[in-house]
Amino acid sequence: MIWNTFIYQMPREPQKNRMAVWRKLKSIGALNVLQSIWVLPRNDQSAEEFKALVEYVKANGGSAVFCTTDIPSEEDNQKYIANFNRERETDYRELLSKCRDFFEEMERETQAENFIFAELEENEQELEKLNNWLKKIEKKDFFHCEFKQTIIEALAKCSVLLNEFSDKVYERDGDAGNG
Repeated sequence: MIWNTFIYQMPREPQKNRMAVWRKLKSIGALNVLQSIWVLPRNDQSAEEFKALVEYVKANGGSAVFCTTDIPSEEDNQKYIANFNRERETDYRELLSKCRDFFEEMERETQAENFIFAELEENEQELEKLNNWLKKIEKKDFFHCEFKQTIIEALAKCSVLLNEFSDKVYERDGDAGNG
């Protein structure tokens, strides 16, 4: 398998530059395979990301190279793919935790009969954040982590709970308007 590869070295100071590179690598889903050596599946998007990082590193006093790496060992490739999927599963599990928080919030608001538009809007925004978070993870889910299905189901449950809550808000508003 051929991988896009980013190799770099940054000066220790200022540390913010090293952290900026690390954060960017994590945000694009790159896998750290050895010290300062990161890989992504070979595609135009990852090539552009790594090229931009090379420019950033060089502009900030470091040295970097973007290249492609052919790893002929199927065992090594499968190990990398498993590591990518493990990292995505960690991301998905964190999102699942936030979905569970949403379930609990909807339950609390329903039990308290807090069927007001402000609460509905707040929960709509929260569900939108959760869906946007999923989109960010999906961009990094190069090898289709199996745990994604659990998140799809959890977000579907969030939508159902929000729709039920919304119905109660509109029922209450309708009752108030008829009184």
